[in-house]
Amino acid sequence: MRAENAARIAEAIHAADSIFIAAHENPDGDAVGSLLALRSVLLGLGKRVHAATPTPPPARFHYLEGLEAISTDPPAERPQLGIALDCDGSDRLGALEEALLAAEVVVDVDHHGGPERFGGIQLVDPTATSTTMLVMEIARALGIERPSQAQASALYTGLIADSGCFRFTNTTPEALRLGAELVAAGADPSELARRVFTIRSIEAVLLEGRALSSLEMLDCGVAVAALSLDDFAQTGASQELTEGIIDSFRDAIGVHAAALLKESEPDTWQVSMRGNDVDVASVARKFGGGGHMFAAGCTIEGPREAVQERLVAALRTAVREAASG
Repeated sequence: MRAENAARIAEAIHAADSIFIAAHENPDGDAVGSLLALRSVLLGLGKRVHAATPTPPPARFHYLEGLEAISTDPPAERPQLGIALDCDGSDRLGALEEALLAAEVVVDVDHHGGPERFGGIQLVDPTATSTTMLVMEIARALGIERPSQAQASALYTGLIADSGCFRFTNTTPEALRLGAELVAAGADPSELARRVFTIRSIEAVLLEGRALSSLEMLDCGVAVAALSLDDFAQTGASQELTEGIIDSFRDAIGVHAAALLKESEPDTWQVSMRGNDVDVASVARKFGGGGHMFAAGCTIEGPREAVQERLVAALRTAVREAASG
């Protein structure tokens, strides 16, 4: 079915001249890598491509070719083809949702397991390690067996970002084979792993210190930390520099579920969650969010104490449900 749907998408691409591709708000490595790899493939076919995310992509992905071409605005005209990437529901497109759904043909390419599928053509596979893996499937359907070095780097970035550099439980033999294929095509595994997981600014280090100093280990194995607007102001750090902080405490002994609250506006909290054998995606969906079973997020409004209380109660329930089998 996956190959069949990739072939249908390839047909739609060949039939279209103007193509709008978009990924979710607050784009991560998989979203950015998918967007840039597919953009490069489409440009190589002579298509007019508008690539966008509702919020700017993190500057730390500057090493990927074409990052500066990603817009935050919808296309000026109705596109013939709209392709959403890595979106667990079209609402993850934010202000770009209306423009993408207005395309003559709408395609949903995603590896999340949520129920909010959309579009006339769907390439959705929750068993895929990353959305970049599905983009590679589309490239193959278009006759591209060996990506360019720039495309391979973008695809590999998404693959390791969502697999934790092949450490997470979603790492499959297919993912490892694709990783080897992308390295053979020019992706530098050492350098890309360093850029995705290791290189940080001093502001990011200071911000992590603030998060860890707020860390609370609660009963039922729930760990929670928070970063306020004051924390960002005092460290000079931007919201995007929170990437990876939650992994600093998710694997502490006794932690079953972890959450990091990040205040983006007064009393508006962006929540990242991680689960160790706990379905945190189900928790995220209760608050209008989504994600993977063991890595998800949502936005909750209200004072920190009230938000944390509601979130922790939901996480405790999820931990108990996981324990009861």
